[in-house]
Amino acid sequence: MDVLPIQASAVPCERVFSSAKETMAARRNRIAPDLMEALQMLKYSVRNGHHLNFTAGTGWEAEVMEMDQHAGMLQQVPEDVHSFSETLYQSI
Repeated sequence: MDVLPIQASAVPCERVFSSAKETMAARRNRIAPDLMEALQMLKYSVRNGHHLNFTAGTGWEAEVMEMDQHAGMLQQVPEDVHSFSETLYQSI
């Protein structure tokens, strides 16, 4: 009987644990599991060339409209801070 031995390899799994060890250093021993998962996913995506785009889904038109709204609010700023905070709460 001929048996062809195949060596088991767990290289991807070992990489995950090594990366987690880098993230969960002795100085960061209180990272919550959800945050740890998010950090690992972020590291994986950045290493694989998926760069972050914080402006995705926003166009300059929406930005200009938001700036116009804020400019309009600045013209309505009263002298009294309490009344200004009330107008802000009412606009929400």
